[in-house]
Amino acid sequence: MKKGYVYRRNKKWAVAIPDANYASGYKCIGRFEKKSHAQEYLDGRKYIIEDRHVKGNSKGNIACREAFREILEHVRTNLARETYKSYHGIIKDFMIFLNKKYSYIQWLCELRPKVFDDYKLWLRDTGYEDQHVRRHHKSATINNHLKVFKAIFYKLIAWEYLEKNPIKKVELVTVDDEKVIVTLNTPEKFALFFRRCRELRPEYYNHYFCSAKLGLRFGEMVSLKWDNVDFENKLIKIAKDEEFTPKGRTRKDRRPKERVIPMTKDIESLLQSIPRISKYVFLKGAKKISRKDKSFRRGIITIVRGTELEGMTRFHELRHTTGDILGQSHSIYDIKEFLGHSDIRTTERYIRVP
Repeated sequence: MKKGYVYRRNKKWAVAIPDANYASGYKCIGRFEKKSHAQEYLDGRKYIIEDRHVKGNSKGNIACREAFREILEHVRTNLARETYKSYHGIIKDFMIFLNKKYSYIQWLCELRPKVFDDYKLWLRDTGYEDQHVRRHHKSATINNHLKVFKAIFYKLIAWEYLEKNPIKKVELVTVDDEKVIVTLNTPEKFALFFRRCRELRPEYYNHYFCSAKLGLRFGEMVSLKWDNVDFENKLIKIAKDEEFTPKGRTRKDRRPKERVIPMTKDIESLLQSIPRISKYVFLKGAKKISRKDKSFRRGIITIVRGTELEGMTRFHELRHTTGDILGQSHSIYDIKEFLGHSDIRTTERYIRVP
């Protein structure tokens, strides 16, 4: 039975640990200044190695990568595409962290609360070099990572891969850096934004105006097709097709959450004025808008610069604008249905009546 061994490599001491995933049968970890430190580490690992040989692939004795791969496949099959993308990104971040800080961890049974406490600090203070958007994560994002992992581990417990949740006692971080959401929740702010839009970004006027009036997410705006615009009944349908899946799931049958939005006269008039040169309603130039297009966000920043609206930096704040305006005359339950939220608590974050 393989138990591992200590050896010298590149003027440092290393540990070879049995691992069937490697051609040599061992995974090598070299980071110890003294032989005694390496031996101490190997001695601390022996009970895990011996237990694995005796029990095989029992609770906790499944590789982290394999467990997370099964979780992602489960999410892909049973949940929304956006949920899968979120889980995939969070697991990717965590595996980068493990490779950098805990390279010796391979098995679920090795994950401890201390690992996730260190993970919180890594997300907040360090991040990783390949991150394109920002180097440091906001507190709300860190908490979302922790909540996702808590759900993942409870699912793994249900599958009998784990006996207890290693993140159960890990505390969430205090949210003290949340971005202030800026919306066009008064007639004056609304008029100011779209007057400047006509002056500075006229090519995006239709996109911004309809999104602010209809509460469209960016993905819904770029994916809206003329087939889903019913001028006769004055309705717009946000529905699943071969190229687009609405965000959220219905509680009853877990199907993608579709919704129907009534058209006001100004929206109807605007849509009637748009040339139908594509199956998509909103285009950039004459082409379909990419879901990764950042120019609409940059356009908003340009429009609000130097005004009382400065600080509005995201396309999604146009959707928050819809919630703010509706909150002045509609019940929260009506707004929940209009925006297509699955949880009333989400809707509560959209209502900030001036």
